[in-house]
Amino acid sequence: MNPTLRTMLAVACCALAVPAAAQDAAPVAAESSAASPALPAPSAVKKTTPSQVAQAARSLRRSMACEACGGDGAVVRQRTRKAEKLFTKGQIYHEQDACSTCKGTGSAKPELIMQRFDALVLAMAGCPDELAMNAPATKILTEVFDSITDFARTRNAEAIDKAAQRLAGGFGDEPGTPLVAIGVLKPSVDLGLGAVSMVMELPSGALIAIDEAQFHSAKSGDRALGAGIVRGHAIVGKNDYLVVDRGFVLMVTSEKDLKIQEEEAEAARRAAREPAPEPEPRDPPREPDDEEMPER
Repeated sequence: MNPTLRTMLAVACCALAVPAAAQDAAPVAAESSAASPALPAPSAVKKTTPSQVAQAARSLRRSMACEACGGDGAVVRQRTRKAEKLFTKGQIYHEQDACSTCKGTGSAKPELIMQRFDALVLAMAGCPDELAMNAPATKILTEVFDSITDFARTRNAEAIDKAAQRLAGGFGDEPGTPLVAIGVLKPSVDLGLGAVSMVMELPSGALIAIDEAQFHSAKSGDRALGAGIVRGHAIVGKNDYLVVDRGFVLMVTSEKDLKIQEEEAEAARRAAREPAPEPEPRDPPREPDDEEMPER
């Protein structure tokens, strides 16, 4: 089943989404909590409609690309070469330059991307039940999610990783606020919230527990983009989880691809450390006179 159909199936069966994620992580035993952690109730958000969710998704897709270059990272400028002779026209030509607005990345300003991401997360949290039953909005979300995963596979993902930096600095964990970040999916955990939660480890080492994910297309070991509404902190054993709910999890890079990337990076580091092998000595060319003459 291709990722698009799998995402659409997750929407239609949102009640089964989190248990399905737990099965993906089955090879690794999940932690369990004997008692429910002291977490506040899910924060109330503004009621929305599926059409408003679709509109927020379209706005996010449009805002990811730099407006100056359209996401290409380069702009074509018209220039004129000075004429060599008097009273003759100069030669007009076109030259491609790196976009000065996005510095060649092709992405919009990180602040704008995060603002539109937050708007989509809040809109989705405002109508979880209605959204799962609305086919047109589901189709638009599926297309936008495909665009987001393509975007997050490039160096432009740094725009989204800024959310992780906010968390590392002690920001972005107020209950009721939207959260978007990229990290590696870990085995699911039972926090006593009624169903297992998907766990994502951010580059900062922070652990995000995503409860009741409306969409998910990743499994343990994948690099994923996770989003949701912040609910609060839950401490289970030695781990401190920041719990978010009513969000989504999108696979950015599979576990297999991550291993390939790491192997290639290690091979490049090893090649940089080891000196280049010395060329093997070659025999000098022999003169014709040096060759033995055949006997007659």
